[in-house]
Amino acid sequence: MDFNQAVLLVGGKSTRINSPKYGEETKVLLKLGEKPILQRNIEILRDQLDIKLFYLIVGANKKIIKEFFGSGEKFGIKIEYIESNPSHGIADGLYTIKNKIKGKFVLMLGDEFYLNFDHSTLKNITDKNLGGVITFIQSTNPQSILNNYSINTNDDMKILTLEEKPLEIINDMLGLGTFVLFDTIFDYIEKTNVNPRTKRKEIVDVISKMAQDKTVLAHQLHGTYVNINTNNDWLFAKYLYNQQNFSTFKKSLVIPVYNEVNSITFVLDDFKDVVDEIIVADGGSTDESLKKIKNFNHPKVKLIQKNFLGYGDALRNGIDFASGDIIILVEGDATFRSRDIFKMYEYIKDCDMVIGTRTTRELIAQGANMNSKLRFGNLILAKIIEVLWWNDGGSRLTDVGCTFRLFWKSEYDSIKNNFIATGPEFSPEMMIEFIRNNKRIIEIPVSYYKRIGGTSKHSESIVSIAKTGFKMLGLIIKKKFK
Repeated sequence: MDFNQAVLLVGGKSTRINSPKYGEETKVLLKLGEKPILQRNIEILRDQLDIKLFYLIVGANKKIIKEFFGSGEKFGIKIEYIESNPSHGIADGLYTIKNKIKGKFVLMLGDEFYLNFDHSTLKNITDKNLGGVITFIQSTNPQSILNNYSINTNDDMKILTLEEKPLEIINDMLGLGTFVLFDTIFDYIEKTNVNPRTKRKEIVDVISKMAQDKTVLAHQLHGTYVNINTNNDWLFAKYLYNQQNFSTFKKSLVIPVYNEVNSITFVLDDFKDVVDEIIVADGGSTDESLKKIKNFNHPKVKLIQKNFLGYGDALRNGIDFASGDIIILVEGDATFRSRDIFKMYEYIKDCDMVIGTRTTRELIAQGANMNSKLRFGNLILAKIIEVLWWNDGGSRLTDVGCTFRLFWKSEYDSIKNNFIATGPEFSPEMMIEFIRNNKRIIEIPVSYYKRIGGTSKHSESIVSIAKTGFKMLGLIIKKKFK
């Protein structure tokens, strides 16, 4: 079976997903990796089925989608845009293109996520006397079938009936939003009644009606699938994508350094095998730190030097210099260990930033600078942030000053112009900006050790602790009320 045209429905009313960048009706532009869902689906049809002509049925989101895809030339295809009422169902949306479609076409829903799918197998189907093809995967998740549509076939995989959002599970066939149809489908759209449950015409009902007159086949596809209807669906799709591709993501470690001669070699050696790049941001060390760094002489280590305005300024410069997909921050004083990074790697697959907390007693090593007063101060400031931004996500926080954290650089870059802090208050500022920009963060316990040599710049004495605390509190107030 050869194909030359495809129709993608991308203009539905997707009010169950909220994107801080694109709004409620453009979930097809939410990104997995560096590509929106819609782009990934277009590439599946382009690369696996050799389709070059695409009709995008859009609604209120036409402007933002057209701005991204344009004529399609940069993707090696041609795109035409057809407007439809966002409140219409799939069948009525498809009907708006009746006068443009002749013969066979592929219909795909733009908000479904297909990972490692074999759509190319549709080429193996013969279209002689065929009315259409629906696709499915086998699924052990009954809820997924209930949320999509059920499929009833005979032994030859010919469709007997289809049911939109069924009330009962009849088999393990999960209906997908990829269909092969012919222009005769428009006649059946006219003949099909509004679904009494959904109050609109459903394409599944239309195809089920057509199957009473024509041969409609069920074709099995293989891969990992998510129908993105809710925020949980979206988060699950992101996790699956990150899990599948995690080994390909570059990990960059950023270490702020100022007079860490006794510890920096240990830190570099400890982390060198668990990251792909190490950025050392030296703020003008006056001891032998630079000599130690240069003598370490490892290809992963890159040094940047500047009289930074403070801890936050050093980190921001290091992050900007880093080339990784995932950024990890640690101190240069050996208070953290690389063994904790593996559990953080697992969590970052499922969120935008993972923050360590040093407040778990069982993980505080003897001699570490984390007494009860310091733990309590971090906890109070963390709970202030938690309460002030409760409506923005309500993340559970217990430690505002833990440097050990990692995050996706793309998520950081999308908000980095919001940062103003140059000192230790940069740590809570990162937390605040991620939370209020609708990014998913999680805090997990990490081990905390006695520093090797030197003294802490921000928490060695009651005076320095108070000074740091007031800086952080001032930043929190400024972020909330200004």
